[in-house]
Amino acid sequence: MIRTVDLVIDGGGSASRAAARDALKSGRCVLVVLRSDDGRVARRFRRCVCKAANVDVTQMTVMTNAEVVCVDGVDGVEAVVVRYTRTGRLCAVNTTAFLSCDVRRKRRRHP
Repeated sequence: MIRTVDLVIDGGGSASRAAARDALKSGRCVLVVLRSDDGRVARRFRRCVCKAANVDVTQMTVMTNAEVVCVDGVDGVEAVVVRYTRTGRLCAVNTTAFLSCDVRRKRRRHP
């Protein structure tokens, strides 16, 4: 599957919500990639951001159970490759902007 969007955001924290909201307000199409496989998380994220930006939900797509595996381009970002973690299937996305907000927390070991 190949799709085209204006911005790809990796992660679902408050920074990604703010970036998505700002992009939507300026009329851009946004794809958000979340590791979570919970569909409720995606719906909640989409509803919250679109309401804050006062735009139609069709401007934003949220992919769940997925991870960004490659960002490529010659003079800037041109494409992002996303892998569905459950199946391993790859999805190519044509885009001109990429933002990584994926924060992986390190677990602390207590002695």
